[in-house]
Amino acid sequence: LAHAKIAGFEGGFVGVDVFFILSGYLITGFLVRELHETGRIRLFRFYARRLKRLLPALAAMLVAATGAALWLLSDLEGARQLASGPFAASWTSNLFFAFDTVGYFDELAARDLFLHTWSLGVEEQFYLVWPLLLLALFFVIGMRKFAGGNRAAWGIGLGIIFLISLAGALVLGSISPSSAFYLMPARIWQFALGALVFIALSDRAAAEPGISENSSRLYRHGAWLALAVGLALILGSAHWLHENLAYPGLWALAPSLGAALVIAAGHGIGRGSRGPLAHPALVWVGDRSYSLYLWHWPILTLGFSLGLGEQANATAALIVLSVLAAALSYQLVEIPFWKGRLSRATTARALLASALVIGVLVAAFAPILKGLEQRLDTLDTSENPFRITFPALYMGACDDWFEHAEVKPCVSGNAEAAKTVMLVGDSIGVQWFSMVSTLFPAPEWRTVVLTKSGCAIVDEDYFYDRIGKIYEVCTDWRNAVLLEIERDPPDVLVMGNSYEYDFTETQWTEGTARILERLNRVVDATFLIPGTPNLGFNGPGCVTRREPADAIIDRNQCSSTRGPAEAAIVASYLANAVERFPNVHLLDLNDIVCPGAVCKAVSADGLLVFRDSHHLNDVFVKARIDVIRERLERIVPGLTTDVGASD
Repeated sequence: LAHAKIAGFEGGFVGVDVFFILSGYLITGFLVRELHETGRIRLFRFYARRLKRLLPALAAMLVAATGAALWLLSDLEGARQLASGPFAASWTSNLFFAFDTVGYFDELAARDLFLHTWSLGVEEQFYLVWPLLLLALFFVIGMRKFAGGNRAAWGIGLGIIFLISLAGALVLGSISPSSAFYLMPARIWQFALGALVFIALSDRAAAEPGISENSSRLYRHGAWLALAVGLALILGSAHWLHENLAYPGLWALAPSLGAALVIAAGHGIGRGSRGPLAHPALVWVGDRSYSLYLWHWPILTLGFSLGLGEQANATAALIVLSVLAAALSYQLVEIPFWKGRLSRATTARALLASALVIGVLVAAFAPILKGLEQRLDTLDTSENPFRITFPALYMGACDDWFEHAEVKPCVSGNAEAAKTVMLVGDSIGVQWFSMVSTLFPAPEWRTVVLTKSGCAIVDEDYFYDRIGKIYEVCTDWRNAVLLEIERDPPDVLVMGNSYEYDFTETQWTEGTARILERLNRVVDATFLIPGTPNLGFNGPGCVTRREPADAIIDRNQCSSTRGPAEAAIVASYLANAVERFPNVHLLDLNDIVCPGAVCKAVSADGLLVFRDSHHLNDVFVKARIDVIRERLERIVPGLTTDVGASD
């Protein structure tokens, strides 16, 4: 539901935390029972069983999703959205996402079709080390059944593992939130918590740990209370938590403890009493939950890539398709390898076949990805009318993103000019660089650009999901920029940023006004450009997906109406702030970008408008300079030099 962007489930990512608790409980139970029955763990048999249970459905999903992507998506989208394929096939996609350096403008990487497999990678890596840790505890504690000090010793051992991992996760989260999210050692505490539930509540480690029919009435009432509290913690987390939080961190304790309480409640309620989670519909979903986990993400992501996002009927259809795919996968793939004839393969054969399947999948992705990249090279030529172009300022080194708060200006035009125009903003603001440098040309003018991607020119702190914490670097940089302007004010100041920051109306209006109040004292003419509407999908990807040989496309196929309305709301907040200051003017260009409140990937004159979903293609900006000049002259007559637009 969270991945489908259903309102009220923004925190649905806590399902992963519940999954880890369940996995720790179940796998620990399986291994501990074997330890107490045989005094050992047959590691290869354990790994073979895990592979037979998990690999077939994973392989089927990887093959089907890759085929669908190659058929439905453009080469540009495919190259970016299939990048993790070899790692997903080898259970290492969590390492890929933890250490992959994604550029600021690579928005397609966030739509990787196999992003969801990071949690499966964490689980598989957990399976590699957990049996060894349990073996070590077993031989340290002794081979007796759970009783008295023996049970306590197990609890202490697992508790130490829990605390070490949790402390490490919190420290790592403050240093590298991405690593804390994706890496297995930072998640061990959740598996250990599930294991602690098993140790605490299994009266007989070697048999029937879930049966508690002889529990006292008080114990049974306590179990129902635990169930209610546990479900409240899980569902409350799914509703109240959101992406603008440092996660996992301490926030992850809520759904994790909730899952532990629900499992514990099962011991008290017992199998003789049907709790609410025993409803047949929930059991049906639970049986197919692994396949649903595998299939829902690529189906939703492909659908959203094709422009089906933010549409209730389309989203419902994608959810239904995900459930149908899961049901088929469960029946045709999971069951035969889990409980059917194929499940009886020997350990050696299962391991050999699994290694072969993994090897083939990894090897198959190499030529696919290489071929996509090679075809992309043919798009990056001057003859291609839909070539992606960036402002020339990105050839400089004035934007270091979140690395530091140092102010590093990019200067163009005549460095010795008597007049200065300054462009300040995030990547949405400075997409207008070609317009500014052309309207205020050398030798009379020099152009100074101060930019930081993802940094709002609004006097408010905010959580930045790309780094997983409050964007303090932005705050420090923004304050340093204001001091720089106050020390050496330009003749003309142009500012702008995205409208998609998660600010309230008051924050937008007052946070912008505080900035403008300082600038109004020292700058004679300031122009504030509202954020460009979001197209809602990758423009170049959509265009090249549908481009026929003669390069004539149906422009209505790559269009959107949602973005202009959302952008207009924030523009009205900015207008309220601007009207307080005589030297500040609102330069709203969104009707030029999206005429008639309709955004199109390709303009009426055949130009690629967007270079992704919300940044303008530089060729389009240059082609609209004359129109913008006329608008600017109406606001402040005689401000710009009368020269022709750049080609």
